[in-house]
Amino acid sequence: AFFYHNSISIHYTFVVTMNLRQKLEVIIIIALSFLAFASYHQGTGGVAWLQYLSMITIFAFIYIFDWAFTNESNFMFDPDADNWRRKVEALQS
Repeated sequence: AFFYHNSISIHYTFVVTMNLRQKLEVIIIIALSFLAFASYHQGTGGVAWLQYLSMITIFAFIYIFDWAFTNESNFMFDPDADNWRRKVEALQS
C-alpha cells in the first residue's frame, strides 16, 4: 500500500540578489566566454582562446569568492585574534 500525504508541501525558494560589482563580473565572464569561443579555430594552432579561458577562470574564482565572502554580514576580517574575540563576545552579549 502506498501512502501519499497531500497536505505536506515543501517549497524551496532561492533568491539571489547581486550588487553592481557582481553584475559587472558576470558580464565580463560572459564577454570573455564569447571571445574565447570566437577565437578558437580548429587546425590553425592558435592559442589565444587559452588566454581568454585563463581570464575566465580567474574572474570566475573572483566572482565565487565575492559572492561567498564579501557580504557585510558574512565576512569579518581582522588579523588580530584578540580584537576579533572582543567583537564576537560583544555581539553575543
